Amino acid sequence: MNEIPWWGYSKEHGWVVLDRTVPTNVPGRKEDLLFLRCRDSTTYVEKRKDWNPPGYSFAPNYLRNLTPAASADAAAELQVFQSQWPEYQHQIQQEQRAYEERAEAARLEPENQEKPVARNMKKQDVTSRQ
Repeated sequence: MNEIPWWGYSKEHGWVVLDRTVPTNVPGRKEDLLFLRCRDSTTYVEKRKDWNPPGYSFAPNYLRNLTPAASADAAAELQVFQSQWPEYQHQIQQEQRAYEERAEAARLEPENQEKPVARNMKKQDVTSRQ
């Protein structure tokens, strides 16, 4: 899957990117979105319902609404961030894998806690029969 990333501007986070290859970020899903904040290369989660104007603006729309001088400066800044896309994408995908591993461990936790209890009960049952 070679999806184009979504670049935008957030009033709270500044320039952000949304990697569309991450399963939770695929269009039509209900899960929260995993963004990368460009200014400090930090990932964060945002409710999908909050990913709309005025909180977030698609990069071309944001640039179009600025004055010509401000738009030129912002476009140059965005271009620098976009040149770092391979590193950003790698980081986002690592974060997503770590999240999935934590979710799987949490899902398995009750099951793993039950196994020793079941073994002990079997041992007690065998011991009581002897």
